[in-house]
Amino acid sequence: MRKRSRAGGRLRTCAPLLFLKMMGMLDTFLQCTSSVSLLGPLLVLVLVYLASTRSFGSQQTDRDPPGPRPLPLLGNLLQLDLEKPFYSFLELSKKYGSVFTVYLGSKRVVVLAGYKTVKEALVNHADEFGERDALQILKDKSEGHGVLWSNGESWKEMRRFALTNLRDFGMGKRACEDKILEECDFLIDVFKKFKGEAFDTTQPMNYAVSNIICAMVYGNRFEYDDPEFTSMVDRANRNIQIAGSPSAQIYNLFPWFGKFLTRNKEFRNAFDATAEQNQQLFRSLKETLNPQMCRGFVDAFLVRKQNLEESGNSNSHFHEKNLLMTVNNLFAAGTDTTATTLRWALLLMAKYPKIQDQVKEELSRVIGSRPVQVEDRRNLPFVDAVIHETQRLANIVPMALPHKTSQDVTFQGHFLKKGTTVYPLLTSVLYDESEWEKPHSFYPAHFLDEDGKFVKRDAFMPFSAGILWSNGDSWKEMRRFAVTNLKDFGMGKMAGEEKITEELHYLTEVINKFKGEAFDSTQPINNAVSNIICSMVYSNRFEYDDPEFICMIKRTNRNNLLLGSLSIQLYNLFPWIGKLITKKEEFNKLADANKEQNLTWLRRLKETLNPQMCRGFVDAFLVRKQHLEKSEITNSHFHDENLLVTVNNLFAAGTETTATTLRWGLLFMARYPDIQDQVQEELSRVIGSRQVKAEDRKNLPFVDAVVHETQRMSSVVPMSLPHKTSQDVTFQGHFIKKGTTVFPLLISVLRDESEWERPHSFYPAHFLNKDGKFVKRDAFMPFSAGRRACPGESLARMELFLFLATLLQHFCFSPPPGVSEEELDVTPQVGFSLSPPAHKLCAVPRM
Repeated sequence: MRKRSRAGGRLRTCAPLLFLKMMGMLDTFLQCTSSVSLLGPLLVLVLVYLASTRSFGSQQTDRDPPGPRPLPLLGNLLQLDLEKPFYSFLELSKKYGSVFTVYLGSKRVVVLAGYKTVKEALVNHADEFGERDALQILKDKSEGHGVLWSNGESWKEMRRFALTNLRDFGMGKRACEDKILEECDFLIDVFKKFKGEAFDTTQPMNYAVSNIICAMVYGNRFEYDDPEFTSMVDRANRNIQIAGSPSAQIYNLFPWFGKFLTRNKEFRNAFDATAEQNQQLFRSLKETLNPQMCRGFVDAFLVRKQNLEESGNSNSHFHEKNLLMTVNNLFAAGTDTTATTLRWALLLMAKYPKIQDQVKEELSRVIGSRPVQVEDRRNLPFVDAVIHETQRLANIVPMALPHKTSQDVTFQGHFLKKGTTVYPLLTSVLYDESEWEKPHSFYPAHFLDEDGKFVKRDAFMPFSAGILWSNGDSWKEMRRFAVTNLKDFGMGKMAGEEKITEELHYLTEVINKFKGEAFDSTQPINNAVSNIICSMVYSNRFEYDDPEFICMIKRTNRNNLLLGSLSIQLYNLFPWIGKLITKKEEFNKLADANKEQNLTWLRRLKETLNPQMCRGFVDAFLVRKQHLEKSEITNSHFHDENLLVTVNNLFAAGTETTATTLRWGLLFMARYPDIQDQVQEELSRVIGSRQVKAEDRKNLPFVDAVVHETQRMSSVVPMSLPHKTSQDVTFQGHFIKKGTTVFPLLISVLRDESEWERPHSFYPAHFLNKDGKFVKRDAFMPFSAGRRACPGESLARMELFLFLATLLQHFCFSPPPGVSEEELDVTPQVGFSLSPPAHKLCAVPRM
């Protein structure tokens, strides 16, 4: 009885304080509601106040993270500053530790504080903490679509599609740099108009950053005085402010308050207006859509949606709602955070003029008056340090976006149930006193060593952290890493086209040296195609007479032949006869020699590695491996063996199939001179003597048809690569057990008599309609299909088009003297792929 009396006494003592807290919350309501609608909230708060004087709520179990005792319904809200909850969480972490529980209303939330804890959760336990918990105010509108607030397959597919395609349209280094530099010029012009007088940087900064997103998403930028553009940007920024306001926080916790909150209505109205404006932009892009020439992310999305619908796929994630929400997410994530950080940077430079002077001195000394380039970063350590310190101190997303546990997990001795909301407190990482010398000061030296060189800090997490792969499978991780990074280093449209065009100059010079005499095209074409892969993987090309380069290509091509040989096929079926098969020994020796060659090149790149300036795919892999090792992740798939095998795979897949298809193309042109004449007529009429570009494809329907027919007829990978069932499956009425090997017979698709008018003839009209315009065919599957389809398909398509079009623009290909067109043998040579038989052609210059 005495214990109850003391507790009651404490409650009576605290009651006035609780009442004052409630009055503070009422003040929030008064700012965001009309006076008429206050009766409901007032009544609820009075009832809560009365209930809170009688009970502290339920006790937690011993395994739950500790935390302050909640009140009924309100939880711990009265202990938080709703305008700056992260500061309240920081204070609570000092009492309850780095993993603690708070109740936001009746919702239980776990907060992670401090660098080591946040890193352990988001990096070492990425899968368990990888779900996203959507805020109610955003859930109302997103409905689980887009990339920011979605989960599961929709999130995986939208995020993967967004990352992959945005690299094509500007997020890769070269293209993005051009867009940013262009926008910088416009922004500088706006700043100059103020003639040194005081002005608010908010709108100009927001418009500049938004325009970079617009260029990627829509394919064009907007003028800063365009009323539709300015209203859309202003609405987006206003909604971000509302989403973080106390009234929105209360709505997220108590959705039934929505009717009383005027800011909730303002948010919805602004969101709906932006959605309508985006839909108008989508409609105008749809009307002018050209699947052969995507202008930006929206075009790429619409084309994918179109292709899926044509394939009869009715339950795809590529629908209008996902497009709308993904575009909204890209604008919200890509504009507000960057523009806000930039405004912080300018404010900090004005506040600390000595630091600004040091920045300007370094820029003047290193750059002078020329435009700054991305590659200058490594020579501007103080500027780089100031940027990083701005991000650290600005701390613009202090609580990150809320995560959610995807499964039951025991973390640092505490049990977290599946579906628990988790806030990684980034403020506690960026201001961690055990990690930063002066955590609450603007101190660029945080990122400089004793010699003034830039150093990375593990506790620098302004963008949160975590490995966001869809699962832990090595293939998925390596494939996605390869596709994503190769787009940075050449597989994206702009950079890839530049590399191909450059290599074509070298190839045409080599062919010109034969002066119209018969020659074997195998080695020159293999060298040219391999060099494009080399420039992406190693960041440099090789001379065609480089002995190391030549040997590696010859070994790779020889092994491709061996793989398709009868003796290797027998070994694959009966491994125990390996000692009796000499070709297996030859294959292993060649593979080992290539491995040693690649190891030598990898060592050279390691010795000169600069994490701030990746030169190619290998550099990107080594940097990722380095970061994971620093984070003490020991079971990563980023190890030397995976790098070596991935590089070998890229060379084999990126050289053999493309080079073989190109050789088939030239052989078909010599075999069918009438078709070659039609190709060259179209090239002369449309292109003339200028360089062929990827964007010309839409104006060269016959050339495009010939390229596609070459791929169909050559069928260089007739059986695809073997697949395997991942589970028991019933397919077309047949039971197929898990682990069954499956061969998708691609040649049966490409020669399907029910799909092609003349399946066994070289007939470009397969890809032309009655008006001579190019048409896609569903049964065209030279790269296989599904998730195991060739990851380099976009690069291969560009290579085949540019190589064949350019070579036929420059040369007329014909059989050697004494050999008629009909005598040219087109019987394939069987290996791992179907290669043309040994042959020579004459290449007579046309230009």
